[in-house]
Amino acid sequence: MRRLLALALAAAVVGYLAFGAVAWQRRGLREAQASPALAAAEARGAWHVHTTASDGRGTLDEVARAARAAGLRFVVVSDHDVLAPAEPRYQDGVLLVPATEASTRQGHVVALGVSRALTRAERDGDALAAIRALGGQAVIAHPLHPRRAFTGWGGGAWRGLEVISNDTAWYRALADRDLRRVLEALAVLPWDPPRAVLALLDDPADELRRLDGELRRARAAAGAGPAPAHVLLCSADAHGYPGYAAAFGAFSMHVPVTLGGDAARDAAAVRAALLDGRAACVLDGLAPAAGVRLTPTAEGALSLSLHGAAAGSRTYTLLHDGAPAGRFEAARDGSAGGTFRCGGRCPPGDYRAEVALDGRRWIFTNPVRIE
Repeated sequence: MRRLLALALAAAVVGYLAFGAVAWQRRGLREAQASPALAAAEARGAWHVHTTASDGRGTLDEVARAARAAGLRFVVVSDHDVLAPAEPRYQDGVLLVPATEASTRQGHVVALGVSRALTRAERDGDALAAIRALGGQAVIAHPLHPRRAFTGWGGGAWRGLEVISNDTAWYRALADRDLRRVLEALAVLPWDPPRAVLALLDDPADELRRLDGELRRARAAAGAGPAPAHVLLCSADAHGYPGYAAAFGAFSMHVPVTLGGDAARDAAAVRAALLDGRAACVLDGLAPAAGVRLTPTAEGALSLSLHGAAAGSRTYTLLHDGAPAGRFEAARDGSAGGTFRCGGRCPPGDYRAEVALDGRRWIFTNPVRIE
């Protein structure tokens, strides 16, 4: 019996080491596919990161070092009910953009571009109005969190919505008692931490439906006037568990901004790109990509451009007001994008593109509105 147990244990160890070798090889291949030349034309960063100023495990210095190691150019720091750092600054070559996550009575809201954190009275009152009064923009944090879902829909103006959140993923796995996902994440963690984070992520179908529904409601409420636009963001919601580098390598926000070294100016450019629809969310832990853009053409079509050398089966889907509108024609310039032709000019509405890699959603563009 002891011999059988020893053989079984040895087989398990050998099997796990073989699994680890494959995971390690996959990580190396992914890192080799990154294109420094293309990445230089944009800035890649983490949205929604916590430090020891609230409930994070790392200091600003430790966060900046982890971000630099993961290849990030900026980090939006959004500690709970504190603005830290008080001003934008570069640290270890990484731009730290200040924000604050307000714990309001309707749920958590990230305030970007404010001069200070909200007071207790402002958080308990009309927090969305308070953020606007401070010159900031509100982003709904982890809107469908199993424990802290946002309940203030229709209660005021907001700009963005987190469609992916690490915090939501972890608590959803616990709520669903999804042992398979947890064990998969633990198994791959020593070999490929970003893929371990992705193993916990659930498909963001519900969050995307929420975003599409809010866009439709905003247009209906506006009538003939201009409707307020909403943007999507993917949230690291990083607290340092299992590590900042793992979260930073799993996915990021890509903005078409060239950072020049002036912290105040660069932070303003990053904030603008995150909130005006030019940013894209890429699950870098699946494969690297750069230059993701969805733009209307002069002929009334929509063009999707992106560059990425990922191996695997790709699917490019265009959604019109949340409903699949069709697939893109392959690009002719050797890039990985394409063009969607509506058989004439594309009708009014909100359009966004999704790219799947081997059946898993990989890239999300922000909505583009055609009036």
